[in-house]
Amino acid sequence: MTTTATTTTTGTPLLSVRDLRVDFTGPRGADPVPAVRGVDLTLHRGETLGIVGESGSGKSVTALAVLGLLPGTARVRGSVRLDDRELIGLPGRELAAVRGRRIAMVFQDPLSAFTPVYRIGDQLVEALRIHRPGLDRAAARKRAAELLDLVGIPAPDRALDSFPHEFSGGMRQRAMIAMAVANDPDVLLADEPTTALDVTIQAQVLDVLRTARRETGAALVLVSHDLGVIAGMADRVAVMYAGRVVETAGVDELFAAPRHPYTLGLVGAVPRLDGNRGPLVPIPGTPAPMAELPPGCPFAARCPLVEDRCRTAEPPLTGDGTTAAGTGAGADAPTGPTGHLAACVRAGELAERRPAPTEVYPVPEVPAASAAAPVPREQRPPVLEVEGLTKTFPLLKGTVFKRRIGSVHAVDGVELSIREGETLGLVGESGSGKSTTLFELLRLAAPESGRIELLGRDTAALSRAEAHRMRSDLQIVFQDPMASLDPRMPVGDIVAEPLRAQRAAKDEIARRVPELLRQVGLDPAHAVRYPHQFSGGQRQRISIARALAVRPRLLVLDEPVSALDVSIQAGVLNLLQSLKAELGLSYLFVSHDLSVIRHLADRVSVMYLGRTVEQGEVSAVFDRPRHPYTRALLSAVPLPDPAAERSRTRILLAGDPPSPTVRHTGCPFRARCPVYAGLDAGARGRCETEAPPLTGAGPLPVAAGAPAPDHRAACHFPEG
Repeated sequence: MTTTATTTTTGTPLLSVRDLRVDFTGPRGADPVPAVRGVDLTLHRGETLGIVGESGSGKSVTALAVLGLLPGTARVRGSVRLDDRELIGLPGRELAAVRGRRIAMVFQDPLSAFTPVYRIGDQLVEALRIHRPGLDRAAARKRAAELLDLVGIPAPDRALDSFPHEFSGGMRQRAMIAMAVANDPDVLLADEPTTALDVTIQAQVLDVLRTARRETGAALVLVSHDLGVIAGMADRVAVMYAGRVVETAGVDELFAAPRHPYTLGLVGAVPRLDGNRGPLVPIPGTPAPMAELPPGCPFAARCPLVEDRCRTAEPPLTGDGTTAAGTGAGADAPTGPTGHLAACVRAGELAERRPAPTEVYPVPEVPAASAAAPVPREQRPPVLEVEGLTKTFPLLKGTVFKRRIGSVHAVDGVELSIREGETLGLVGESGSGKSTTLFELLRLAAPESGRIELLGRDTAALSRAEAHRMRSDLQIVFQDPMASLDPRMPVGDIVAEPLRAQRAAKDEIARRVPELLRQVGLDPAHAVRYPHQFSGGQRQRISIARALAVRPRLLVLDEPVSALDVSIQAGVLNLLQSLKAELGLSYLFVSHDLSVIRHLADRVSVMYLGRTVEQGEVSAVFDRPRHPYTRALLSAVPLPDPAAERSRTRILLAGDPPSPTVRHTGCPFRARCPVYAGLDAGARGRCETEAPPLTGAGPLPVAAGAPAPDHRAACHFPEG
């Protein structure tokens, strides 16, 4: 079914899925709820098939149905053939022999997939011996160590004796891949294998998947919501919506010329690391509940190209059926027939016109980031200034009688600066100290050491009453809107809560709540509804309305779009950009997604192990990074462009960040630094003994293309 330019696909497909349908038992005797509605997929040896779509589109259910891992409440119909063997309806014992041996799965959450009370080595040995009865335990343990070494886990012999909770997230996912490839399967199913990982660890895991695919010769089905990951890994792509495939094509053709409006919207909604900073394309509305699908095309209610005929009959998945040589991700994957198929009555028109997403979808007028603050930065008043911020936590041991055995250096020298009307992006891997930094700012109290100035006031000098009054100037929007909104309160009361805390008058509250809901794009009449009655994107808009209630000067945004589908994320990012220009807000935007930071931020600050290692204007830092850690972060961000993604040079960092319980001498990044690895002994000595200060390019004017004076990096050997 898919494509690269080196070999030719002939013969019977390895895996063939035909008219796959999955229904789940309805509540209290209600009609069954469909989850997958007639999916057709074909997979040949050595190829990678990417499956994309919004949450609830049926991606994971399709993958689980192939392996027979759905719960007893599911009814599966259709055909799943592995070579010439039908898997649907196969007795449990025979299907168990196929799992792990012929088809293996890499789950989204490895911590849940591993048994927590057994060591990693024991679980790998079990996976080997259950399919190879003649393999003794010593040989199986030796093979398990080889598998851990294959996926890049250091000291594999010692790692075998570790429990799952003792591994980091990236190491657990690598161990899960090792278990999946233990018996050289023919097909690997990877269900969102990088969703919860940092971008650097994601790059490592994707590299391990490529290695596993190459070493075993397995075909790969990769389920992901990240179009950049799919662009770099897949040979063919299947786009799912409302339980069925609505478009499928070779990866290059699908990204270059989508033939379904839904695919076009997904491509236009993604912020790009190499793209412009204009408005994103939000797909209006939300998918209809699977139990309440309307007649006709299920995407019709959200489609800008909808016609009357779209509402009467659901269009079939059809296309030109032509043959094209693809240029997919795997250099050893096959080429073959690749027809571009789409379930849309206007697919032919889209194929001929090849419109950009902005030519099809209505795009709101969103001011550019630079237009929000036309006054030069140095002439604008500071909103937040942070210098030398540190925060340590006690490391305790014992259950009843606890004693301190050390310290966790969560924040160890953070520098931040935000001017009026400016967005500062704060980035770094998990454990770099971003969240602790936010909590220290929100306390509005004296820091452990260093200095925090908010609107020109030193927080160490604030009285309790002054700190309470200043809280209206500093508000936060959390990552998970459902967890941050009280489910027992109607939305109107949630939005009014900050106003009541500041003792606002009742008539002002009654006037402000509808105004705020309207400002974030919600209907004021819905103020009587509860949070569970809104979609994820709408709940995040409610969180933003609540934060804006007291007219803050600085809005702290802690991963505000990471839990949202890309189509919903686009609308929230457009809203934030509009509010910033309209209200003159300043943002401190924390995100692990550097594409979002590139799209929204004016300046960026990069953290590593509690320290600021690079900061400056976003264009300067992203286009000419000076610190090797920043270069590695940027190289790991996938681009939703197959040609560009495959031509990039990756900088894969070794291992995980070191423990913050140790006070590191010299540069804390040197153990993972590719620059340090290439230095001579004398230069290495400087990195080992001297902590690099955060310094700029110098006070003098610099030539075009050189680092700007306010572009600073904490590296003894910076580039530029």
